[in-house]
Amino acid sequence: MTEKASKNSGIRLLKLSIGVLVLIFLVLAGGLTYTVIQDYEEVASRYNLDQFEYQRNQKSIIYSSNGEVIAELYEREKRYVSLDKISAPMKEAILAIEDHRFYNHFGIDFIGTFRALYRDLAHREAVEGGSTITQQLVRNLFLTNEKTFQRKITEIFLALKMESRFSKDEILEMYLNEIYFGNGCYGVESAARKYFNKNAGDLNLAESSMLAAIPKAPNLYEPLNHLEANKVRQKDVLNRMVQLKMIAFQEAEAARQQEIQVHPVQASEESFHYAFPYFTTEIVKQLVDLYGRQRVFHEGLVVTTTLDTRAVKAAEEVVRRKAAELKQRGIAASNICIVSVDPADGAVLSLVGGTDFRVDQNNLAMIPRQPGSSIKPIHYAGALEQKIINESSQINARSKDFNKYYVASKVDGSVTVLSALKYSMNVPAVEVVNLMGVKNAIENMKRFGITTISSEHDANLAIALGGMYYGVKPIEMAAAFATFANDGKYNKPYMIKTVEDQKGNILYQHDSQPKQIISAKTAQTMTKILTEAVRGGTGTRANITGNEAGKTGTTDDSRCLWFVGYNQEISTAVWVGNSDNRPVRGYSGGDLASPIWREYMISLMDSRVIKRPSRSILPLLEDTPVKEQEENLPEQEETALPPEEPVQEPVEPGAEPETEPSSPVNTPEQPKGNEPLEPNTPVESPETSENPQTTEVNPANMP
Repeated sequence: MTEKASKNSGIRLLKLSIGVLVLIFLVLAGGLTYTVIQDYEEVASRYNLDQFEYQRNQKSIIYSSNGEVIAELYEREKRYVSLDKISAPMKEAILAIEDHRFYNHFGIDFIGTFRALYRDLAHREAVEGGSTITQQLVRNLFLTNEKTFQRKITEIFLALKMESRFSKDEILEMYLNEIYFGNGCYGVESAARKYFNKNAGDLNLAESSMLAAIPKAPNLYEPLNHLEANKVRQKDVLNRMVQLKMIAFQEAEAARQQEIQVHPVQASEESFHYAFPYFTTEIVKQLVDLYGRQRVFHEGLVVTTTLDTRAVKAAEEVVRRKAAELKQRGIAASNICIVSVDPADGAVLSLVGGTDFRVDQNNLAMIPRQPGSSIKPIHYAGALEQKIINESSQINARSKDFNKYYVASKVDGSVTVLSALKYSMNVPAVEVVNLMGVKNAIENMKRFGITTISSEHDANLAIALGGMYYGVKPIEMAAAFATFANDGKYNKPYMIKTVEDQKGNILYQHDSQPKQIISAKTAQTMTKILTEAVRGGTGTRANITGNEAGKTGTTDDSRCLWFVGYNQEISTAVWVGNSDNRPVRGYSGGDLASPIWREYMISLMDSRVIKRPSRSILPLLEDTPVKEQEENLPEQEETALPPEEPVQEPVEPGAEPETEPSSPVNTPEQPKGNEPLEPNTPVESPETSENPQTTEVNPANMP
């Protein structure tokens, strides 16, 4: 082959190779173009930009049942302002530093984008910005800040679609109202007020360049805490404006040297304030569970709650006053909780979950606590309803070993149901649960709305005295006792009445569904017994007119002190103790919780939340320990313990005639008893072989 032929052959091969490469490129380009078009349409459809409308500060509003605004929900400080209400220096400064070709491109700045892509590829990851104002806007509205190629491609598609729907001025207006300026400020109006205490329309060049310096890295450049860094970045902004011939060099120097007084942050600006914070934060939690955070904080929901502001104000005042009083008296109880429900439908009328929300945000109304003897009425009601006992039954009250679960007593005989509950005796309560059967007793507790029972740890006789693994929520105790006031019909407690969207469409409406869990007769019997407990039993300090019904509760070392009481209009649980479960030694539920309940109820009468009774209000008993007030009670109850540790020590001074175990004892389930008892028949568990001695307790006969 000649040299010329060889050369021609080489040229042909080169041309062929180039042709093949061009063909491959065209095929790939065509496929890529098709894929890009498909992806563009898919992204536009997924984010529904054709229907997109910019939401201008849609706060959700929460109302009380009596029409007062108790909270406005928004995730950030954001004040919308139209573009013509923003100063020219502010608009020029942000355009200069963020996207000076904004009015010349169609959503993507190819020069900036290619520069960014080159640097991304050099680092083999997405690291360079290069985003236009339009891209930044769609990122804030629809995407996250993750640095991935996929997010960048999606951002480009959305920016193109945004530019096809809105004018440049509309996009810039949205951007200036959406961009983050640090310290919780979204939008230039909020930032102007936060940092300079003025409107966006009044910003001068120095202030505008300081604000324009922030969006690149808000946490680094916000001027409240990083003024020096902000001034360095401000110089970059001003220099850029000079380069773009927006301002003269002399103007830039004057702005840079101008001393600006940054407006100090006020406490009210740093955080959101809810009226009645324990109640309102629980409402927010429930709303977020129902609709998600985005909808709750951005889409203008209108929420009507069950809260009666008169009732909760009364509760807050009583809690504040009583907490100060306990502190002054040196009583080691730092927290008080009050929660009230309407027996008719379960509406939560009042909820104060602690002494001071600023100090302790734990909402004790919603947190389980050991109930102590306040649980006993639920067991007795179940036994009465199932005809395991009746109103006239006599129940063993002597010390007894319930199959390795020992309960001590000072009474040598049997007592009536009335006396057993009135004086909060432990042995009769365990006898009743033993006869019911532990499994049956637990099912009965569930019917009364107790949701915090541990199937693993609570299947033992300790539940008779309130010894539970978790305990019971005060809100559930209030609802359980409301059943007695509502003729045996239980209503689950609720806090939200209705939820509407911003157009008035009803999204949610509560529908109470009362359940007849005990008969009206059983409920009336329980009310009669619990009224006696207040008139002359362990709850005497709750007595107002002699018609109040309720039950005290005190746990080991007085860690949890209770009074749960009711009338026809309202059922209220009061809990006193410490959030960290420290003991309040020397005091009982009758000592501390009962007087708080009484004072709260009188306040409700004064504010006409509930009716003032026709009978005169009785004077409060002297402020002395219950033990001294009731020295003639049939017994001073001791904590039920296993037989290896019988209680022989006297009750501590100031202790009410009841203390209950604060933790369960692992006792095998006792056999269930279903035989009804005849009137005046002594009640004793099947395991006991001793001949019962029947004694109708009369305090006057006690030594």
